[in-house]
Amino acid sequence: MLNVALIGLGWWGQTHIRALHEKSDKVRIDTVVDLDSNLSKKTAGEIGARTAPSFEAVLADDAIDAVILVTPHSLHTDQIVAGAAAGKHIFTEKPFALSKSEAKRAVTAAEAAGIMLGLGHNQRYGAPQTVIKSMIDAGELGEVMHMEGNTSHDTLSGEHAWRHDVKQAPGGGLWHMGSHFLDLFQHYVGPITEVYAQALDVIIPRDTASALLTFECGASAYIGNVMVTRDNRMGNVLGSKGWAKMTSPTSVQIAMRGGDPKTMELDPVDPVRANMEGFADAISGTAPYKFTNQQMIHDVAALDAMALSIKSGKREPVA
Repeated sequence: MLNVALIGLGWWGQTHIRALHEKSDKVRIDTVVDLDSNLSKKTAGEIGARTAPSFEAVLADDAIDAVILVTPHSLHTDQIVAGAAAGKHIFTEKPFALSKSEAKRAVTAAEAAGIMLGLGHNQRYGAPQTVIKSMIDAGELGEVMHMEGNTSHDTLSGEHAWRHDVKQAPGGGLWHMGSHFLDLFQHYVGPITEVYAQALDVIIPRDTASALLTFECGASAYIGNVMVTRDNRMGNVLGSKGWAKMTSPTSVQIAMRGGDPKTMELDPVDPVRANMEGFADAISGTAPYKFTNQQMIHDVAALDAMALSIKSGKREPVA
């Protein structure tokens, strides 16, 4: 059992609790920490966990094996470096860092300390996404030509101050939600070479954002997010032999050239729990993790290029 400390008990910190508490036999939330000490005490009482006064106190606690960071993006790198120095495995929510140089600094510290890094791009573990990845790898869709991804909702349209900070998220929802597809699509077909992005202020800052991606393999993609609309999710892959679409968390529609679309019903998967348990398995040596450290850096390099494109209004290469 991996004993973890959860840092940050806001919207997504509570999602981790719902995914793991009394539901995982591999990961246990031992300690919770939040700037709001009353929230920490309340949450700890509800799930039978301990509280700690700070992130630094967690690092000094020998009972803690790993830390889950659900903290502002700008804190990730320094927290990873500090965690590595303390010998704690670190799972961080995305984006992994706010610049490629910071991402490399985090990875260098982790590798020097011999700790495992985890990343909250949970889409890699979804049931439809897993099927589509298998089809791509088996060549069933032929050559991947184009991909489309959009996760939009109004969850972050209210009082989530740091999430609306342009320094924390230069492209608004592309950093918070669209980046899931940026990572998923590089998981599908490999590195991104070029991006063109835009972010618009229609009702609130950066509430509508999108990007076009070009991949080393020759495929293209669109990713987008609207922060002030009804929940909407789309994930499509179009290949030379046919296409596959995520139609729900438990179904995928597949159509091959010359044939009719067919829907495949799938067993439900909690991708947040699956990712954390995959992280635990990697630490124990049971199975390899679905992410490499270099892929974590590449995600951030693509975000760097997107931020530059938003400013320049031009296509920008991914370093």
